[in-house]
Amino acid sequence: MNPSAHLVPLAAPTAAGLHESFRSRLAFLRADTAAELPVSEPPGRGDHRAAFVASSRAELIEQLEEALSSTPEKITEPGKIAFVFAGQGAQWHGMGRELLDTEPVFRNALEECDRAMREHVDFSVLEQVRASEDESRLGEIDVLQPTVVSLQIAFAALWRHWGIRPAAVTGHSMGEIAAAHVAGALSLADAAMVACRRSALLRRISGKGALAITELGEAEARELIAGTEGRVSIAGCNSPRSTILAGDAASLDRLVTVLAERDVYCKLIQNTVASHSHYVDELREDLDRALAGLRPRVAELPIYSTATLEVLRGPEIGAGYWMRNLREPVRFADAIGKLRADGHDVFLEISPHPVLLTPARQCLEGQRAHTLQSGRRGAEREAVLGSLAELFELGFDPDWSRVLGTRAPRPRLAKRLTPYQDALYDAVFARR
Repeated sequence: MNPSAHLVPLAAPTAAGLHESFRSRLAFLRADTAAELPVSEPPGRGDHRAAFVASSRAELIEQLEEALSSTPEKITEPGKIAFVFAGQGAQWHGMGRELLDTEPVFRNALEECDRAMREHVDFSVLEQVRASEDESRLGEIDVLQPTVVSLQIAFAALWRHWGIRPAAVTGHSMGEIAAAHVAGALSLADAAMVACRRSALLRRISGKGALAITELGEAEARELIAGTEGRVSIAGCNSPRSTILAGDAASLDRLVTVLAERDVYCKLIQNTVASHSHYVDELREDLDRALAGLRPRVAELPIYSTATLEVLRGPEIGAGYWMRNLREPVRFADAIGKLRADGHDVFLEISPHPVLLTPARQCLEGQRAHTLQSGRRGAEREAVLGSLAELFELGFDPDWSRVLGTRAPRPRLAKRLTPYQDALYDAVFARR
């Protein structure tokens, strides 16, 4: 993990001016090798932009030198962002800790989620994020899902705090819970109810089946499972080259072996049940009762459903919808296509580790669109700052006072700068 990562944004009216900013920053960095990495400052104004994420002087110098050999393009009008909330499969031990320690907004949002989840469960989300591998209960589906939903809500809160706001949301399977909350259709209390009560019911069918991800198109997958006599079914279509299968463990194991012999990727998804298939039908009545108290609201943002392919308004996502979300195949590829057709061209995955970026890119091949991550295993702060840097370069304007915090005083240098270096220093680092 690298909590010392710094974001260094720069902007200028012309490409030549931006290159001069690179040279000015390099002059300062080389002036005194004993000085600390400079405190980041808001960028200047201009249509030529670059941003760097570095944790040391040497790393920043290397990036600036490399940038001098490129020709920065003039930014265009920023596009429309869709927040894309992942389902299971993005989890890893230690997820959330780095941002919990370094980003107060993320921590506050996670604490609020912890209080909401505790109304329904016997564990603490915060404690699970901090737990050692020996003590962790994230292998239990009814602990994992509320924890991941909480982290997704915290990621979204951080992005919004920084001034990055979505024009629409979509969610993959379980990801629709956090998506519905961020869109305003579910209160935090209702989102917690869905995450906790539904995953508690899923625990009942643990061991009866699982999910597997394959590098097969839907037609190829249907041909593969034709001889399983209904024991395996299509649980989701992520892209033209990625399909999810649901089935009993023995049947899935056989298919994994068959595809391995063909040199085709296929992997069981950890800690899952055979959702999005007939294996969950036995939960229907109990889930309806468990979620009878839901009070969905009119959404503030459009919700692109991966279960129905409708753009949801909010009131229709009562108890019955969450059974449908659990039972129907996940039509992720179609939802991405619909979002793109409606003008969304930036797809920001909200998850502890990117699992949907590759299928999203496959869906968007040949189109002008961008896919970004929020978290990454072992490099959370670098990942989120790297995506913020890319958004800045795409023309979005974060709230720099919130991203960078209060301006620190000008660092003291061990050696005196020349008058020329001193003038460059003030030009580069003065708040504009």
